[in-house]
Amino acid sequence: MSTVARPLAPGADVPLLAVDGISLSFGGVKAVTDISFAVRSGEICSLIGPNGAGKSSLLNVINGVYRPQRGRVVYDGVAAARITPRRAARSGIARTFQNVALFKGMSVLDNVLTGRNLQVRAGWFRQVLGLRAAREEADGHRRKAEEILAFLHIQAYRDTPVGKLPYGLQKRVELARALAAEPRLLLLDEPMAGMNLEEKMDMSCFILDINRDFGTTVVLIEHDLGVVMDISDHVVVLDYGRKIADGAPAEVRDNPDVIAAYIGSAH
Repeated sequence: MSTVARPLAPGADVPLLAVDGISLSFGGVKAVTDISFAVRSGEICSLIGPNGAGKSSLLNVINGVYRPQRGRVVYDGVAAARITPRRAARSGIARTFQNVALFKGMSVLDNVLTGRNLQVRAGWFRQVLGLRAAREEADGHRRKAEEILAFLHIQAYRDTPVGKLPYGLQKRVELARALAAEPRLLLLDEPMAGMNLEEKMDMSCFILDINRDFGTTVVLIEHDLGVVMDISDHVVVLDYGRKIADGAPAEVRDNPDVIAAYIGSAH
């Protein structure tokens, strides 16, 4: 896979997401300190850094799992010192997790359908009675889920319990569930962790396709620098909870602070 300059979506100069002076501590331990960066609409932004740099904590602030002590998140022009996960989901932010968080006893299709939860308009009363409008809506959600399964090449596993799938496919199902919410902003926490080279290449291509075909803005955490340099428009580097670099992949790759952080983590 080679680095290719890709046109950004209309309005790409306007940040869809801005992280403004975020600081987060747990007790006396600082997870992130005064972090600021912006993600333009339509780009792929990678958060990188050694283990413990604060990357996952920052994603948890963006989608409302954690409340920062200082700073704010500006999403689609709206600033908020505090956002809940439900509000984040309703506003078009979807998330996958470092550890697969699926319903292992449910089928692939049913797991993906749970991602349509906030799209349901028919009330429970209509659903219980099986009224026509509710049936038609349910059929629409199922069609959308099937389209996503086909897009990610996992339609053959639609009826398989997720717990019986290999790890790489489970990660793809989790991505499918996030896509089912039709997000504008997709947060991916180590989507390629534990994958072999072929699985990483497949996942990289899917992320590029999601960005291009759906116009979805992507923020992802990834440790494989080769992958990061190939698929990213923009890279933010954290080390010990502080931002040490922010820019295009080539700039970040040659930044002496970034080189020192990675060499230091290797030692």
